[in-house]
Amino acid sequence: MSWQMALAILLLVNTGSVVLTKVAADIIPKKSIGIFYQYLFCVAIAVIYGFLTKEVKVTFVMLLIGAVGFVNAFGNYFQWRASALSLSRTTLFFPMMEVVTIVLAVSFLGEDVLWNPQLIIGAALCFLAMWLFRMSKRESGNHAETPAGKWIVFILGMILIFGTTGFLLKWFALDVPRGTFLLAWYVGAFLAALPILLLEKSNPLKATRQNILTVLPVSFAIWGSLLLLYLTYQLEGPVSLVLPVRGLAITLIPVLIGWWLFRERKGLSGREWIGFLAGVAGAVLVLLR
Repeated sequence: MSWQMALAILLLVNTGSVVLTKVAADIIPKKSIGIFYQYLFCVAIAVIYGFLTKEVKVTFVMLLIGAVGFVNAFGNYFQWRASALSLSRTTLFFPMMEVVTIVLAVSFLGEDVLWNPQLIIGAALCFLAMWLFRMSKRESGNHAETPAGKWIVFILGMILIFGTTGFLLKWFALDVPRGTFLLAWYVGAFLAALPILLLEKSNPLKATRQNILTVLPVSFAIWGSLLLLYLTYQLEGPVSLVLPVRGLAITLIPVLIGWWLFRERKGLSGREWIGFLAGVAGAVLVLLR
């Protein structure tokens, strides 16, 4: 399998995980309970995967991966909180965390040598599309859409955490088997869910069956997304090329779903159609490298 093929599958699964997180965030009042069961299920899935693939090797590196997974869980908590307020508004800021990761990759992994005019134009079109969508949202006449207060805090926390851990994920992909990485990552993330429970003073044992069943598909989706992203990196997919296309998918598609399915906005403006077409063109240029 090529990294382009793995990336294509990743786009579908990752987009689904973003939308499912929004659905779960709307249903579950206490986001910490959703986070707790999400990572509990992810640990269980990782254990089964590790057993079937026999890729789990206990090493010191597992502690480092677990520590990164621990921090990443707080980014996921911020995403839950922000998505509960607005899916479309939150996903429009996903590109910012991709920028953080790309800057780190170019700086520390030397990926600048991979770039050529076609890739530069393709990536530029992807970011132009994201910018057009974001600017259009800012100019909305609906005052309720204006970013403010707690939402800003959640967004900033999500961007900084996901941007940094996204770079470290590529670093681990150079040497660590997938089974080892996934198990260590989600054990660390599950441990982080415990202080998040204390933060909201939540008792996971009081969760309803509906709450628990709602989280289960979210867990499969985010576990699958991480597996596919890790696989894409192991197949030598460059961070600075993978992330613009991934960022485009998890930005534009959930935005459209947020507008139409969750009724966060009606219709598309001319600027948004231009952004959508620019994004598609940019993704094609990167994938046809």
